[in-house]
Amino acid sequence: MVDKIKLVQVIGGGEVGGAEEHVLALLTRLNRKYFEPYLICLCRGPFAALAREKGVPTTEIIMQHKLDLTTVPRIRSFIKENQLDLVHTHGVRANLVARLAARLEGRPVVTTVHSALRYDYTSRLEATIAGFISRLTTPLADRIIAVSEAVRADLVASGARNERIITIYNGLDFSRFSDARPADIVRRELGLAPDQLIVALIGRLHPVKGHVYFFQAAAEVLKQLPDVRFLAVGDGPLREELKQLVCDLGIAEQVIFTGYYSDIKNILGTIDILCLPSLMEGLPLVVLEAMYFGKPAVASRVGGIPEVVADGQTGLLVPPQDAAALARGLLRLLSDADLRRRLGEAGQALAQQFSIDNMVKRTEELYTQVLRGGADRA
Repeated sequence: MVDKIKLVQVIGGGEVGGAEEHVLALLTRLNRKYFEPYLICLCRGPFAALAREKGVPTTEIIMQHKLDLTTVPRIRSFIKENQLDLVHTHGVRANLVARLAARLEGRPVVTTVHSALRYDYTSRLEATIAGFISRLTTPLADRIIAVSEAVRADLVASGARNERIITIYNGLDFSRFSDARPADIVRRELGLAPDQLIVALIGRLHPVKGHVYFFQAAAEVLKQLPDVRFLAVGDGPLREELKQLVCDLGIAEQVIFTGYYSDIKNILGTIDILCLPSLMEGLPLVVLEAMYFGKPAVASRVGGIPEVVADGQTGLLVPPQDAAALARGLLRLLSDADLRRRLGEAGQALAQQFSIDNMVKRTEELYTQVLRGGADRA
């Protein structure tokens, strides 16, 4: 009988975003013949319940604040009681407390970095503190997974040793998309006409996602194409502020805030264009998901986005924080059905290369390497 590798994924889990989807994919697709996975969530939110629904053993060890070191002994106890072999951390909170707990228990640590930290916070002070905390505990990680070459470069610039970093691209679970609901039904539920062109920004309502530029661009587009509709899919701290912005721009009737939408595949099968005006992205799964559905993207030329969106081939790239350029890109696609089709087909072909099975396999290989002592500390 094979001795299974017992490991725990540790993440904040207050929201269900790209990092959480990534963790859930690992938890549900690791080869159970060789691996026995657990999950610890450090924040209250919907992710723990979602993981339990998928059959993942899930524990909530809630941090009362971002520097709550009182959780370290509880995580140590969890590691010891479950005889875990390895700890895999995601995010600043997990990097602080779970890296410490793992090292105090003599367990190796793998960390996945999903984005550049400085863009994940609304406050420069918060971003500085988060960066300091992360760098402080980086030497405790045996290996660091970057989700794109852009994230790897950012890590090296912040002081991490390049030889300790491995790039493993995010992957898509294609089986999740097999039962998307018919577009006409989804449109009807959203109050949209069958022939209306739809542009969607899918992501949490957070400054890093660039919603302000999305809505400013929408206002320009609507001057020429008044029948287009814009969807903001997701929830977050900027909800009321963005709703007010939409009113101030005079486009409230052409914008739909869906709130948190659990089954994004239904949206992706319905829209015509994905818009991603982010200030920073590691490797945005939502772009790959849109590509799978044959939907072209207009996106910022930042982070890992150019690693999947080739300008003029699989989508259009524009400068970040440039609503005018964003509007021009959207108008170009909205006005040219043939271009939308060609870019969508090329993106669809590219998406097939980003398999969830490849991501999981490479991560499993890294776990085995670390446990065999094939890596020094970062």
